[in-house]
Amino acid sequence: MKENWLGILLDLANDVYLAVNPILGTPESREVVGRGASGDLTMRIDIVAENIIIQHLEREKISCIFIGEEKGIQKIGDKPEVYLVVDSIDGTTNAVRGISFVSTSIAVSPTNRLSGIEVAVVKKLDDEGTYTARKGRGAYYNRKKIDPSKVTKVEDAVLSVELSRTPEIVEKAVPILRKAKVLRSLGSAALEMCYVASSRLDGYIDIRGKLRTTDIAAGALILKEAGGILLKPDGQELNDVPLVEINHFSFVAAANREIFQDISSLLGKV
Repeated sequence: MKENWLGILLDLANDVYLAVNPILGTPESREVVGRGASGDLTMRIDIVAENIIIQHLEREKISCIFIGEEKGIQKIGDKPEVYLVVDSIDGTTNAVRGISFVSTSIAVSPTNRLSGIEVAVVKKLDDEGTYTARKGRGAYYNRKKIDPSKVTKVEDAVLSVELSRTPEIVEKAVPILRKAKVLRSLGSAALEMCYVASSRLDGYIDIRGKLRTTDIAAGALILKEAGGILLKPDGQELNDVPLVEINHFSFVAAANREIFQDISSLLGKV
């Protein structure tokens, strides 16, 4: 890739922050304005954030295949050489409720594969904290290198487990709930993956089969570049996932291979 994509992604994320931070938790933010490309309800804050990114790309004449949650797949410019994968508001429920755990997630790849992601940015929309990664160059939070924790057992771990949607999900997670030292359910997948990458969490578990490529593309690179693990609960890789298709996933983001195996074995008991 020829351009300074890290700088571009940082500019995009900053534009989103400036546009949406003032409306976090307001009645305006939660107005339903339609349905996104995936079929989910679109709140005003979602479309404001995504439009900001598209307008920036068009204004700066940055050509790409844009993949977003609200407007789907768009060709921007005449000669797109990269795929830009965007979840402009990751944690919409938190955003419209004024809960300070929400992010914008942006990643770029020269190929139509999750494994091709080369640059990623996840920016917190409450305080501007920013996670970044470039393939082969490590991961950073506010320009300081990050590493995952050394905790290897669930009984010693601080874990985030996504428990929304159905009682069946709670039932599957019961062995984890019983054994983990501390549990959280925070509501922004990209940011939770970054928290694993930076030792704030020891693992993040989402077994709903609901997350899409747009949710995980940036966080996946940041986690892997930090030295963490991202796998399906049975240990399979996610790398060959096409960016332009709507697929849904369950996965475990873990600080290291040992704690992943402990989590996987507990999930396998149900």
